[in-house]
Amino acid sequence: MNKIAIIDDNMVFRKITKMLLNKIGVPDTNILLFKNGNEIYELMNNKINSIADLPNILLLDLNMPIMNGWEFIKAYKNYKKAYNYTPKIYIITSSVDDKDYKKATKFSDIEGFFSKPIDKDILEKIPNIVS
Repeated sequence: MNKIAIIDDNMVFRKITKMLLNKIGVPDTNILLFKNGNEIYELMNNKINSIADLPNILLLDLNMPIMNGWEFIKAYKNYKKAYNYTPKIYIITSSVDDKDYKKATKFSDIEGFFSKPIDKDILEKIPNIVS
């Protein structure tokens, strides 16, 4: 089963998204929670020898402190080249700026772009989220 990372600085969003994932069949053991891009990037650097243990679906917010979504994607691109780590990345943001959507479409690593709030129906649109 896929491991899913929820990367968002809003604790309420993380908890609600986790509950929604549980409702569609994703067990707690397959959900990882991160407050910002730096937290997951540190995990990635600690798992260099065990890439298979990393999440293969990332639900990424754009506006976060310490390392925002765009900064994470930039760092991830270098990591991807070095270690062949290729998770599916989905932007989930409260941003209403069309520039963010246009920027996201320029990155081949970004599989989808969703606006908050999200619900179970949106999560079910993500391919293989439960398999």
